[in-house]
Amino acid sequence: MWQLKTNYKQMKTIVKLITSSFIAGSAFTASAQRPNIVFIVADDMGYADCGVQGCLDTPTPNLDGLAKAGIQFTNGYVTGAVCSPSRCALMTGRYQQRDGVHDWIRPQSNVGIQLGVPTIADYLKKAGYKTAMIGKWHLGEEERFEPLNRGFDYFYGFLGGARNYFPYPEGKGEGRGNCMMEGHKPTEQPAYTTLGFGQKAADFVLSQKGKNQPFFLYLAFNAVHQPLQAPDDYLARFDTISSKGRRTYAGMLSAMDDAIGSVLKVIQDAGFTDNTLICFISDNGGPITRNAPNNSRNVPLRGGKGETWEGGIRVPFFMKWNGHLPAGQKFTRPVMQMDLMATVIAIAGISVDKKWPIDGVDLRPFFTVNRQIDPHATMCWEHGEQWAIRQGSWKLTYAFPSKNAKTPILGLFDLSQDVGESNDLSAANPDKVKKLQAAWAAWRKDVEGDTPVRKFNIVKVNESL
Repeated sequence: MWQLKTNYKQMKTIVKLITSSFIAGSAFTASAQRPNIVFIVADDMGYADCGVQGCLDTPTPNLDGLAKAGIQFTNGYVTGAVCSPSRCALMTGRYQQRDGVHDWIRPQSNVGIQLGVPTIADYLKKAGYKTAMIGKWHLGEEERFEPLNRGFDYFYGFLGGARNYFPYPEGKGEGRGNCMMEGHKPTEQPAYTTLGFGQKAADFVLSQKGKNQPFFLYLAFNAVHQPLQAPDDYLARFDTISSKGRRTYAGMLSAMDDAIGSVLKVIQDAGFTDNTLICFISDNGGPITRNAPNNSRNVPLRGGKGETWEGGIRVPFFMKWNGHLPAGQKFTRPVMQMDLMATVIAIAGISVDKKWPIDGVDLRPFFTVNRQIDPHATMCWEHGEQWAIRQGSWKLTYAFPSKNAKTPILGLFDLSQDVGESNDLSAANPDKVKKLQAAWAAWRKDVEGDTPVRKFNIVKVNESL
């Protein structure tokens, strides 16, 4: 795998760290059951839209509590600048380009995660877990791509990318992609989807009480994606916000935080807290310039959803497991959502199918053994014409400079000094630019096979040097 092509000394150190982690974790494996796993995903949530990351106008006590009781990844990334690619890599632990999900999946298309590629649900189900998916899928509408055919025992939600939060008017909005489903069949929609998904997730957790079987819950909200719709009682909470759009967004975000709180409470009440690993991410950055803007905020980052600036790919990212992972820690090394899958299957003692090697890494050694090493020597992104690569604190970004721009621009940034990507250092560092460009091209060839690199990805970058 391209992921592992790094210098010998660094690889040797990483191997030692992983070995130490497994030795340290052997006592857990021998003395306790495998933990329950909960993945919670927000849709289009801004980097700065929770209290622990600077939000002042919308309280998010449940998300803040999760972050403060666990690990807050301040450099937490997703591999996709829009929803389907990001969710694909979360499910497989692999760059989404390997498995055919390059962009958001259009309604009634025949696209989905490549058949045969094992998902995290496939792995956990085979290892004896009860698996459930609740909420927005957006990884294929055809039956062969549905959650029940990708490792999940239970599914409640919708298959497409967006839908009303309130019930659709009669005769409208009931296509296969946005129809509410339970299993393979259409079912009634709750009064407000966000709260309904939270209730279904809480019900699932409660149903597992007393069973001698670990569970995996994938709770994927469509909040806070467009359309901007919030219940009246949530709007009333934010009557001091003058912007109608931001007020509605705040109501949607608050409802999602409450729904998450209801799930966390059931986990606690059922006695699962100390044996449940809980992970939270947004599927991409908040859409502030394009791709259905929703009044989210990504400050201090530049750009948003659909762009390879930091604001499109760096997201709220938390992980908590009482007594097994550090509590109250801010982890500043860059990580990716693929690492959640790799960490979980390592904890569960599951071997990866050699036919489908993963790009994610088990994060545990980097929490406890030596926090001075990046889990990924190189991280890469591509979205349409745009792309980016990060090595250490250096990031080469090729992205649209403004909302109406039709041509991306190239910039080299030192994120340790310039997280907002405002000071382009490419002219002063031409060798660094060429090195990063070559590394990105090598990555793309690896994940895309023989698919030619688009001409503009090479020519325009070279012309700028």
